[in-house]
Amino acid sequence: MWFLQIDILIRILIGTVLLAAASAVARKFGKQTAVPKWMVLFDLLVILYVSKRLFVFYVGYTLVTFALVRFIRIVKRGRKPLFLLCCIACAVPLIYTRATSFLDFLPKGLAMVGIAYNMLKAIDAVYFSYYTEKKIPLITYANFMLFVPVFTAGPIFRYRDFEKSMAKPEPITSALVERSVKRLIRGMFKKIVAATVAVQIFDYLLTLQSHWYISIALMALSYLILYLDMAGYADMAIAIGGLMGIKVPENFKHPLKAASFTQFWRNWHVSLSDWIKEHIFVLLNGKKLSRKVAAAIGFGTMMFMSLWHGFTRLMVLDGVFNGILLAAENLLGLTTVDRKKSSRGYFVFRCVLTNVIFAFNTMFYTMTAEQLLSAVRGFITL
Repeated sequence: MWFLQIDILIRILIGTVLLAAASAVARKFGKQTAVPKWMVLFDLLVILYVSKRLFVFYVGYTLVTFALVRFIRIVKRGRKPLFLLCCIACAVPLIYTRATSFLDFLPKGLAMVGIAYNMLKAIDAVYFSYYTEKKIPLITYANFMLFVPVFTAGPIFRYRDFEKSMAKPEPITSALVERSVKRLIRGMFKKIVAATVAVQIFDYLLTLQSHWYISIALMALSYLILYLDMAGYADMAIAIGGLMGIKVPENFKHPLKAASFTQFWRNWHVSLSDWIKEHIFVLLNGKKLSRKVAAAIGFGTMMFMSLWHGFTRLMVLDGVFNGILLAAENLLGLTTVDRKKSSRGYFVFRCVLTNVIFAFNTMFYTMTAEQLLSAVRGFITL
C-alpha cells in the first residue's frame, strides 16, 4: 500500500501541493487545459519512482486498453461480441495473476500492482465508449487509469464521473484544504494506528486455545481490521484527490445501519458494489427481474466479488456463502427493510443480524483455512 511507505507518501503530497498550486495559477490565467497534462506526468513519475517494471507495464496496459476503447467506439459490424471480447481482453492481466496461484509453470512476480482495480476502470471505459459512442481523449483516459490516489486500491472511479471532475475540478480553497488534511490524518490513524493495534490483538488471540468467546472476539476483530484497512485507505485517497480538486467517490456509507445484505453491499465498498450492479444492469437493459432471476444474479455477483479477490478454495467458499445469503433474500423478498414502516426493535435486530453474519464472513479474508476451521470449532466449544 503506497500510502504506508513514507518516502512515497511524502513525494505524493509534495507533488499534490505543486499540482494544486499550478492548477490555481493556470485557472487564473485561463490555462486550465494544461493541468491534465501535468497531472498525468505526475502520475507517471510516481509510478516510475515505485518501480520501473510497473511503469512499463502500465504504460503498455493503458495504451492497449485505450486502443480497445477507441476500437469499440468506431466498429460497426459484430459490435456485441467484439464488446465482450474487449472486456475480456481488459481482464487478461488479472486472470493471469490469479492463474499463477494454481498453475506453477506460469512465471510469477510480474509487476501488476493494482490490476484488480484498474481492470474494472478499463472495462468501465469500454462500456462508456460502447454505449455512448463518445470520443475519449488519450490524456483524460491516461489520468483516469493512472490517477495515483486510487491506483493500488479503491474507491473505484467510473469514467463518466472522473471526466466530469477533470473538466470542472473543485476550487482549491482553504476550507477544502482543511477538510482534506483532517481526512488524511483520520485515514492514516485508521490504517497505521488503529488497524495495527487490532491486528496485534487478533494475532495474539489466534495463538490461544479455541473457545466460543475467543471465536467471537476474532470475528469482531476481523470485521474491525477489514473496515479500518479499507476505510482508512479510502479516507487518504479521497483526501489527496480533494487536494488536487478531484472528487473521489465515497466507499462506505454507514454499513452498520444496513438491515439486509442487499442494503449492506450498497453501503460497504460502495464503489465496487455499484460497479457490479451498474454493469450487470446495463447488460440486462433495465428489465424487471423475477425473484428467481434476481436470486441467480445475486449469487453470481457474490461469486464474482469473491473470485475478484483471489482464485482460491477459500474465496470460492466465501462466494458460495455470500451468494446463498443474497439469493435467499431475493427469493424470500427480504432485500429491503423500510425503517419508517418497521418497529425500531425489528430494524435494529435486522441490522445487528446482518452485521454479525458479515463479521463471520470477514474471517475468510483475515484467516487461513486452518485458522478459520479452528475458529468455527471454537463457536461450539463451551
